[in-house]
Amino acid sequence: MRRNQSGATVVVVISIIATLAVFIGAALDYTFTVGRNTERSNKLAQASAIANGCLQNEFMYWREICRTQPMRNPAIGVATSNFANIPLPTQSQFPNIANFLATSGTGSGYTVTNYNVTSLTPQLQPVAGATIPAAAVGPSAVAGGTSSTQTFYYRGTATVTLPDRGRPVTFTACQIFEQQYQNPWEWALFYNDPLEIEPGPPFTITGWVQTNSNLYTPLSTLTFANKVTYGTGWFISAMAGDNHLIAGGDTYAPPNWPSNLPPVQGTPSQPFGLNPSQIFNTSDPNNNNDGYHELIQIPNPAYPDPLAQERYFDQAGAKVILSSNGANITATIYDNSTPASTTSLGTTIGTVTYTPRGSSGSPSTTSVVTGTSTVQRSVAAAIEGALTLNQSLQDNREGATVAITQLNVGAIATAINNAPANFSGFNQIIYIDDSSAASGNERAIQLTNGAVLPNGGLTIASGNPIYIQGDYNTGVAPPSDSGNTSQPNASNYSRQPASIVADAVDILSNSWTNSESTASLSNRVASSTTINAAIMAGNVPTANGNYSGGAENFPRFLENWSGSTLTYYGSMVELYASQQATGIWGQGNVYSPPVRAWYYDTNFQLQPPPGSIMVVSFLKGQWYQQ
Repeated sequence: MRRNQSGATVVVVISIIATLAVFIGAALDYTFTVGRNTERSNKLAQASAIANGCLQNEFMYWREICRTQPMRNPAIGVATSNFANIPLPTQSQFPNIANFLATSGTGSGYTVTNYNVTSLTPQLQPVAGATIPAAAVGPSAVAGGTSSTQTFYYRGTATVTLPDRGRPVTFTACQIFEQQYQNPWEWALFYNDPLEIEPGPPFTITGWVQTNSNLYTPLSTLTFANKVTYGTGWFISAMAGDNHLIAGGDTYAPPNWPSNLPPVQGTPSQPFGLNPSQIFNTSDPNNNNDGYHELIQIPNPAYPDPLAQERYFDQAGAKVILSSNGANITATIYDNSTPASTTSLGTTIGTVTYTPRGSSGSPSTTSVVTGTSTVQRSVAAAIEGALTLNQSLQDNREGATVAITQLNVGAIATAINNAPANFSGFNQIIYIDDSSAASGNERAIQLTNGAVLPNGGLTIASGNPIYIQGDYNTGVAPPSDSGNTSQPNASNYSRQPASIVADAVDILSNSWTNSESTASLSNRVASSTTINAAIMAGNVPTANGNYSGGAENFPRFLENWSGSTLTYYGSMVELYASQQATGIWGQGNVYSPPVRAWYYDTNFQLQPPPGSIMVVSFLKGQWYQQ
């Protein structure tokens, strides 16, 4: 009986041991499986990290290659073949990966394969070889935009393979890169440099705002009504070197914005997509590459020009170059038949010469038309009839008497609108520059009679400062001058796409006369005035305790505007510091501010002013695993 019990006990023990062995085996197998899964998950995460590093590498090289391509209007994309030689990632970039190798193709033994950038159609389909991709027109998925925004799409790809027990781990990552072209006139305010806005009275900005640098908004009197982006930082304080608010006892407070649209940091939008650190150099002999102020200067044909064809001098259908010979002044008019950066300014189509003592002993002006074609002779005659040489005004901000050349914009508009066929091919861009400007020898251009512009618009550019006198692009007696600022043009006039591009822009009211510019401020009384034009100009940067004047004083003033309104519909763009109009803001006997009724002109989203100026953003779009 005991033997039977003992045998039964052995059977039970063996059964228990077998059961435990099964459980232990299952546990060991589970532990092994979990370990293997964890190991593969870690490998997969490592492969994903390597792939993302490769995509970042591709993005940087893609962006630099795009920056070296011609930036033109219309915008041009970059073909896949341009990216064929993007440097492959190396072992030094991934030191923890043994035997790291990469190829743009396929094959075994490589850590990274399919390392490439491909141009895409707007529908995100590959565009092979040297074929130029087409642009998608309209807002992009990443940065938005307007109906005139153009975006080129590209795809970066990298496949990573890592060894593992059993089969290797493979991970393929892709990311869409966006090259977005926008007109800076799509913004109410576009600054390449620090943007300061310090309004006294309440001030609302109705359109987009962008700075590629820092944003300074120290006062609660400011309201943003739309999106605001900054490139570096946002400060609820004045910029270092600006002491006037603290001295005046102001308290810093944040501005106002829509609840869903606070200012955010964004990707800088670079003029023409170019890298300033690579194309500009103020220390070399080349005076064509000193900064974005070059856009409004005449190029030196003896040196390479990184902004060739982008300068307003190059784009202009008519160029008026002023020179002095003793007391005589000559305005030579050229067309744009000769490419930029050659030894010629263009074909001479007319001249205007001012002589202080002609044959009668009195000042005389002689005009000669030398153009041969109908359009050359028509353009020359229109500009000659619009020029008045040897004028002057006192600019108290500059502390100088400024020699002025006046351009009667209305006379040009009448000539073009009355005989448009005679101006066929003229792009309605006029570049005018007095090359005799120098320190102590102030020169500027004064636009008069500009209420009516040519049909199709007008751009006037100069390397000198420009003074706008009176209503501009409004028609006669716009309601805005009588208090209805929502109606900035007369009912029988359609405002035209217009821009004024200069070293600095001053606005003179309808009441201004040059002869009274030397009077005291109390006797330089402004009247309500309306300007409908985009402005690109420079400023005098904040430094040494002197405020730049901020965006609220981007257009400059010389009158007592107290109680009078400046109605402005347009867009303001700052890309450079002024080089000629360098008087600091905040001096006495210069101006008192207007009532500012300023609005972004949404018409620019559909029809920008004549001329090409673009800003380009390089953006990372959709990421996905293939």
